[in-house]
Amino acid sequence: MKEQVTRDYLLKLFSKFGISDIKLDKTPLGVRVVIRTPKPRAIVNRASNELRIASKKLGEIFEQSSPRIEVEESEDPMLDPNVVADAIAFRIARFGPMKYKVIAHKMLDAIMAAGARGAEIEIGGVIKERAAHFKFRPNGGILPKSGQIEDYGVRKGQKQLLLKRGAIGIKVTIVTKSSKLGGINITDGRENRGPGDGASKDEHKEDTGSAAS
Repeated sequence: MKEQVTRDYLLKLFSKFGISDIKLDKTPLGVRVVIRTPKPRAIVNRASNELRIASKKLGEIFEQSSPRIEVEESEDPMLDPNVVADAIAFRIARFGPMKYKVIAHKMLDAIMAAGARGAEIEIGGVIKERAAHFKFRPNGGILPKSGQIEDYGVRKGQKQLLLKRGAIGIKVTIVTKSSKLGGINITDGRENRGPGDGASKDEHKEDTGSAAS
């Protein structure tokens, strides 16, 4: 419970910088907190006061004097589903929910250009007049959905955005550049024969689900 409270607190405090992951390690000297972000220098230079406040707050949570907080640089932000979900939420809040298709397609282009083997963006909630759920995927990508294979090379992140008309949920799934998934050799879908062969890089497929209850 303390670890979850810590993650929620730090995510809210540093959300504007794009948080990739928050890891807590228990050491003989106490709890060590590692914040992974694509903008580590921004947090260290522009949020040094927030870091001191967070250290004091975590000391109260874990009942120790000023836990150690470290800031590390994450991988390519376009291969990090949490960072991508944050970016989508920011753009929807700025340009409006009616731009969700353009935003999703542009983010998919950026994800695949970064070297991902597959991706999926799900956006659900009060987007138009009523609640709905949409899925966006690039043609020719690899996206395991079940079984042990899904545990290898598949990263997931999510974000909730609160607007005046209601809440919007964003879920991002990215298959990383690993050449194997669960010990099974895989190849780029665009090089395989079959449906989707020869599809251009920026062609996308949208699945529209039924309205959410």
